[in-house]
Amino acid sequence: MTRVGTAFRSGLAELRRTPLLVALLIVGPAYVVSVFAFVAPDGPAVLHLGDETVRTTLSKAFPAMTTPMTAALLSGIAGLFLMETAAAADARLVVAGYRPREVVLARLGLVAGVAVIATGVSVGMMRTTFRPEHLGWFLLGVGLTALTYGLLGLLVGVVLDRLVGVYLVLFGSMIDLFIFQNPLATDPPALARLLPGHYPLELSTAAGFTGDVAVTDILGACAYLAVLTGLAIAAFYREMELS
Repeated sequence: MTRVGTAFRSGLAELRRTPLLVALLIVGPAYVVSVFAFVAPDGPAVLHLGDETVRTTLSKAFPAMTTPMTAALLSGIAGLFLMETAAAADARLVVAGYRPREVVLARLGLVAGVAVIATGVSVGMMRTTFRPEHLGWFLLGVGLTALTYGLLGLLVGVVLDRLVGVYLVLFGSMIDLFIFQNPLATDPPALARLLPGHYPLELSTAAGFTGDVAVTDILGACAYLAVLTGLAIAAFYREMELS
């Protein structure tokens, strides 16, 4: 595992050379969550959680909804940057004698680490205005959302350049998490269940307002994550072969 740790530190050094990304991970969640909490009106809100409805206020609903979106957005951008910056470094590590699987494990660890940071900062900021009914399940839901979009950002980085990729991650995550998965909507489109944010956002919303979560949401999120992990591994191997 020493080589995996060395490869992990190498990737971390590459990310640190992008100060904007580091600043986004630290400052971005605080800014986005606090702004949405500030602009949220004090009116009532009805959340639709499957067959159940929950009455709350918009000042509570907005932070709970924007927290996973913020963590996902930042993780997705970080995954995109990671794929672009790590390709040459990965190839050098393989030439130096590292096994490809050691390098891939290190890179997946980086994506997971970024997702944990984005989740922790986002939820920490959210707790100044909203406290979920079950913090543990809420953290899991936000973390799964962040990790899912971190891997999606990584895959976007394989096929698109940085600018186009950032726009795709930005608008894609907002459309999925804030429009299609919006619990305020009375009749969400059928397509919403097929999108990556469906299961983890159902999990975080239920944990935030009822404390009771469905096992199917956890399993669905993990299944989606398993597929994306397989695709990410294949993408890393492909990039190492081409570098």
